[in-house]
Amino acid sequence: MVRIEVCETTSQWSRYTEFYITHRTSIVPGYPVAFALKDVRDTMRQGRGGLLTNEADEVIGIGSFVLGLAEEGFGRKEIAVLGNSFFTERYRGNRTFFRGLQALAEQIAEANPDTAEVRIPTAADNVYTNRLYGKLAKLAGTRETDYGTVNVYALPYADFAAFCRRYA
Repeated sequence: MVRIEVCETTSQWSRYTEFYITHRTSIVPGYPVAFALKDVRDTMRQGRGGLLTNEADEVIGIGSFVLGLAEEGFGRKEIAVLGNSFFTERYRGNRTFFRGLQALAEQIAEANPDTAEVRIPTAADNVYTNRLYGKLAKLAGTRETDYGTVNVYALPYADFAAFCRRYA
């Protein structure tokens, strides 16, 4: 059985960081360690991160979000931006994915009950994630980053939470 825990302790954040650094180039090809560490720092300060562990207490996935827009100094806390998430291959089934989304929806509401919008960035050249997120949200924009072109999908928080509850 997969367990989800919100990172609060140094040990949990260490495990989250190690997993993220180890798998960062599977999430975004060529993603530098420095960028991953900045993501972790921003998540610790501006949002929440979660660990997914298996029966042996091995980390098999991570998920995160921040409140606010990084390009605006994390202003606009009514917007939650999902962070890079990843599951090891054995746990990439729909059940684990949707349980992770449900946990993110719950944590977003707990962190800021006034959250109005969820944004989901993904690499523009990732056909799978663009197709997946395109079913859930509208393409809100495209931007160039240090690691390539990113599409950003957006939807009202209420719609995101309702979508997540459908698979509870």
